[in-house]
Amino acid sequence: MIETALIVVHVLAAATWVGGTIALVFVAVPVVRQLEGPARAAALAGLGRRWRPLGWGALAVLVATGAGLAAERGAFARTDATFDVVFALKLTLVAALGVVAYLHDFVLGPGLSRQIREGRPQTLRRRLVVVGWTSFALTLAVPILGVTLAELAG
Repeated sequence: MIETALIVVHVLAAATWVGGTIALVFVAVPVVRQLEGPARAAALAGLGRRWRPLGWGALAVLVATGAGLAAERGAFARTDATFDVVFALKLTLVAALGVVAYLHDFVLGPGLSRQIREGRPQTLRRRLVVVGWTSFALTLAVPILGVTLAELAG
């Protein structure tokens, strides 16, 4: 019963994180790119303010329920080498996702928004794009590894 509840909450949080990320990347950001100057900066800032509580809340729930599921299923005590490698890779990519998402949302994104608003050269744009696409790739890779782990666990 607890495991089923953890799975349901985990899947809903994953849907929120992955779906929200896809909507931002392929819907919101292309629309915002059509704006110029302060309007663009304001739109980017507004997207960030509205997404952060939802996205970061979902990510926190994913980490908490993922840890609960791993403990419930004995993932930390397994001796299957393939499972252990995939599990370690997933944990590493989750940590990397946290780092790049933090850089995107709290360092580079606000910094670029400030540069746009102040009419300064947009020196952070390239780094933000690279970090954003890295975050997107990790956002897709982590659930794939989760499904792989579920299959390996049998």
